[in-house]
Amino acid sequence: MQLAKKKRRKKKKPSASKIAWILVILLMGLSVSIKWLGIGKYFRPREIPFQMEVLNGTGEDDLARKTTRRLRRMGIDVLIEGNAERYDYEQSLLIDRKGNRELVMTLARRLGCERVLQQIQENPKVDVTFIIGSDNHELKIGTPEYE
Repeated sequence: MQLAKKKRRKKKKPSASKIAWILVILLMGLSVSIKWLGIGKYFRPREIPFQMEVLNGTGEDDLARKTTRRLRRMGIDVLIEGNAERYDYEQSLLIDRKGNRELVMTLARRLGCERVLQQIQENPKVDVTFIIGSDNHELKIGTPEYE
């Protein structure tokens, strides 16, 4: 009597499309996990620290101090606050003191300031000077939510 031989089945290799779908699902799961766990902030590039000077160019009482408070609540490091040399600024102005155009343009968008100048100094105390003009109520920091 002969014993019946068991047929050996050939193992099927997964197709390329199945492997691709598995990878897509794994990547989606990883992405959702990172978002839900809140660890995505560790993968973002960090902002370069900078310091700002805030000057009142309108003559309005306490404007530099109030603006400084608002900017600090937005996470901006204000090193110097005071009055500008004159009080006839109609439009607010951002002045790049170190040649970091990208930083100043990002700040301009964030603050809603349309005028940007570059006046590079040899040894500046700050990276950026912000002169507040009469349009201060139109800026993105001119709202009471930052008081």
